Formats: sequence, C-alpha cells, structure tokens
Amino acid sequence: MAVLILGLLLIPSGVQAITFLGGDQQVIDTPIPDDVVASGGYLTVNAPVESLTAAGGMVVVNAPVAGDVIAAGGTLILNGDVGGKVLAAGGNIELNGNVTNALITGGTVRIGKDAVVQRDAVISAGEVTNEGSVLRNLTVSGDTFNNPGTAGNVTYERPEEPGLLPDIISILFAIGFLILGIFLIRSFPGMFSTVVGQIDKNPVILTVLGFAAIIASVIILAILAITVVGLPIALVAGLLFAAALMISSLFVAYVLGDLIASHVGWTPGRIWIFVMGFVILQILFSTPLFGMIVQVVAVSLGYGGILYALRDACPCRTGGGGT
Repeated sequence: MAVLILGLLLIPSGVQAITFLGGDQQVIDTPIPDDVVASGGYLTVNAPVESLTAAGGMVVVNAPVAGDVIAAGGTLILNGDVGGKVLAAGGNIELNGNVTNALITGGTVRIGKDAVVQRDAVISAGEVTNEGSVLRNLTVSGDTFNNPGTAGNVTYERPEEPGLLPDIISILFAIGFLILGIFLIRSFPGMFSTVVGQIDKNPVILTVLGFAAIIASVIILAILAITVVGLPIALVAGLLFAAALMISSLFVAYVLGDLIASHVGWTPGRIWIFVMGFVILQILFSTPLFGMIVQVVAVSLGYGGILYALRDACPCRTGGGGT
C-alpha cells in the first residue's frame, strides 16, 4: 500500500497516465492503444484497447483486450479475447472469449462454449456453468454447478449454511465497526471529512480506481514479501492495507446516510447520519448475492477515497506539480 500511495503522490495533478471515460452510456468504437478506465450505466467496447478497468450497470466487451480486464457491474459480458487475466465481480457474468486466467465472483457466472481459459479459473457464485474449456484448474464455490464443458482438474464445493454462532459473530463485528466509525468521527473529524469529501466528488471513478488499486496493492505486497529486504516493508504495509480495507466502508456509510438525510430533509448530527448509513449498508451487505456486489463496491469506493485523500494531503504536493 505504501508503494502504491507513493506512486499516486508522484502523479502531477494535470496529468493522466491512462485514458478515462465516463458517462451514462459509453461506446468505444475506435482502438485505444492505452490502459482504459471507464464507467457508466452502459459501457460497450467494440474496438481493441490495451487494458480495461470498468464499472457500470452493464459492461459488454466485444473486442480484444491486450492486457487485463478488471470489471464490476450488474451484467458483464466478455465476448472478446483477453491477453491477460480477468478479475470480475457482478450480478450476471458471461465469459465467451479466450483468457489467460479468470478470478470471478457474482450471482450467475457462465463460461461459454467457445471460451478457453488457458490456465486457471477460480469462480465463486450462486450459479456456475462451464460450457467451455479450462486447460488447467477450475475451482468453483457455488450453490449450483453445471459442467458440460472440460477442465484439466475440477474442484467444487458448496458453501455451508451459516449457523447461529456465525450470525452472532457477524452482529458483534458490526457493532464493533459501528463503534469504530463513531470513534473516527469524534476523534479525527478533519481526516474523516477529507475522505468523505473525496468520495462525494466522483464516486464512480473512485470505485473503479479503488478496485484496481486493491488488486495492485496485493500484487505489490506479494512481490515485496518474497525478498528479504522487502519483507519488513511488506509486513508493515500489509497491516496498513488491511486497516484501510477494514475502515473503507465506514466512509461510504456516512456518505450514504448523508445522501438519504438530504433527500428527506432531515438534519441530524454527524453521528446519527453515520449510524443511519451504517445500518442501511449492513442490511444491503446481508442481502443474498446482491450483498456481495454492494460490499465490493463499498470497499473499493472507500479505499479509493482514502488513497486520494492521502495523495492530496501530502505536503510534497503543495507548490504545484502541474504546469
């Protein structure tokens, strides 16, 4: 995480190293020889891009992607070939092209009959169907699994039904995080407001960037951990990374509560705004299948807000990095 933050701090304010696209409906019809970060209610990729990080209500990729695809949305349909890996979370996900590796979580996941996963596929979903070919390992966790396709090695496990004890533990954890959020608001009001302000500015873009940053953080930490010199850094940075993920949804809960309060014309104190948003967010988290998507979005959005708050607060950025 520390290395990733350093990288963000070194980016001048007026410079974009990647191509950003946003709007209710986005269509890529001309090739983009660059990494693309896109968001919208409906996103369609009809021309080749270097890599794709996307979030939207519906994301459809009909053209080749040279690198990786990182996507989150209600419906994700990948018809084009992907030169790298696919990391995806959504309600309904279809993989119809060729990819190197796939890590997918969603409500319904289908590997189409023409799809080929060159190496491994790890899937967690309510309903999983493999009609294609996974050349090495196919690991599935889901309520139902249909496998008319082929795979080198198949591992399938059905999620166990939670008992009373896990429910009690979940409630206690929720209460603990509620108390933690109230503590942060009272003890560090400026820091809390700064992160909330970042989330308010551009929640869609921060969700996409936060999701990509989580993946990048894990990769960087893994690289650091395999070296003797980097191991101490990895341990400290790993603790910071875990802490950031744990508190990320607390900021989103406040934004949600503030949004609802402003719409109904209610003006309670900051604590009650947070409590209302926190309770609503916990209810959404507990919703089967959809709750998993909400959790991914909330953590990604909060993590993106934390990183950009740290980026803007760094003293080295004062004095202007842009021209």
